Amino acid sequence: MVSGRFYLSCLLLGSLGSMCILFTIYWMQYWRGGFAWNGSIYMFNWHPVLMVAGMVVFYGGAGWASPLSSSSPASGSWALLSSSCPGRPCGCAAS
Repeated sequence: MVSGRFYLSCLLLGSLGSMCILFTIYWMQYWRGGFAWNGSIYMFNWHPVLMVAGMVVFYGGAGWASPLSSSSPASGSWALLSSSCPGRPCGCAAS
């Protein structure tokens, strides 16, 4: 059974991830010249924002969710799917 401290830590880490994304957006907007979608050099400023969102926040959430899924009755296929995700912290990221 999942305790209240787990939900509190998920809320804390989710808000920390959101703050990381917001700080990256602030950094790109005010110190790197803003964002663009017209082919200029400012178009690359989306890259750090999307990398922080995808690699840090979403993969971090998947790392938290995969141990919980192993306690469910249909965990065999889910465990196989979650272990095959690229960038998994347990070994795929180093290769």
